[in-house]
Amino acid sequence: MFTSLIFDWSGTLCDDLTLTLQATNYVISQYGLPPLNREQFRAEFQLPYPVYYSWKTPGIPIEELENHYRHILNSPEAAPVTVLPHARQFLNNCRAHGIRCFILSSMDSLAFERQAKELGVFDYFEGVHTGILDKETHIHKLLAQHGLDPAQTAFIGDMQHDMAAAHCAGVCAIGVLTGYNNASQLCEAEPDLVVPHLGALQALMQRFNGSPVRDEICLHNLSFTCCLGVPDAERSVPQPVQADVAITPSLSFGEMGEDIASTVDYDALSRRLIELAQAEPTALLETLAHKLASCCVSEFGATAATVQLRKFVLPNTSAVSATAHERKQPR
Repeated sequence: MFTSLIFDWSGTLCDDLTLTLQATNYVISQYGLPPLNREQFRAEFQLPYPVYYSWKTPGIPIEELENHYRHILNSPEAAPVTVLPHARQFLNNCRAHGIRCFILSSMDSLAFERQAKELGVFDYFEGVHTGILDKETHIHKLLAQHGLDPAQTAFIGDMQHDMAAAHCAGVCAIGVLTGYNNASQLCEAEPDLVVPHLGALQALMQRFNGSPVRDEICLHNLSFTCCLGVPDAERSVPQPVQADVAITPSLSFGEMGEDIASTVDYDALSRRLIELAQAEPTALLETLAHKLASCCVSEFGATAATVQLRKFVLPNTSAVSATAHERKQPR
């Protein structure tokens, strides 16, 4: 499908939104402005960042603002930067299939190198182009420097200016909803494709690279409580968990027709998965995800199942997740 992929960094491969919001709130607090919550910040933040701060704090020199910003970045209380879910697996898949990977980001070059090395992903990239405020101009230089064919290249990013740069260079524009712009904002930039995360994009790429397309039945945001966690104290009290479940039925939708007996009773499936999760305390989120995926296959006739579980226990993340895949074994 693609021979080369260009990635934005923040919000696309790494989660630094909490840190950026923390630093921004510190900056604006110095001038008497009220703090922003996560969704307010996502709704109004824009790049290049000097434009955003000149609008948010008019008349303040950018050097002064940057000094306040760096105060938080260098603080022991700075929120951690992490690899986004699915990102490492996606990069491993690119490496396994010989897809060339590049970075095009406005992130400071030294900060990117430090973060990428600490997170163990720096060596995935053949070329790194950081500190780029005008991506629409620079993407042409990137393509020329590395001899990339626009027709076989995509730019993957989380903000409108990433989509604009992709359109400007004639490459495929792919938006991910793991970063700074929400779906409505991204769609205003008319991307060729929007995916919730890189795991969904990897699945699409595998399908269109020759893997058979299979019909799926999905349960989204199945919510329940259960006793879960490694520490005894955490496991002793039920905590909220959300599940996304995707199962491949034994028959395609076309083969089912209108025969209700040929499909999956997803009401029964949802109740059974909750019952199983609540049956006994579980130490690992991973173990519970595997147990639920196995149930989809063994009890509901699915030929394949994917279960992603999310729990909400860490203060600096929106969720912690584990994803299990299970397939029916041939006899």
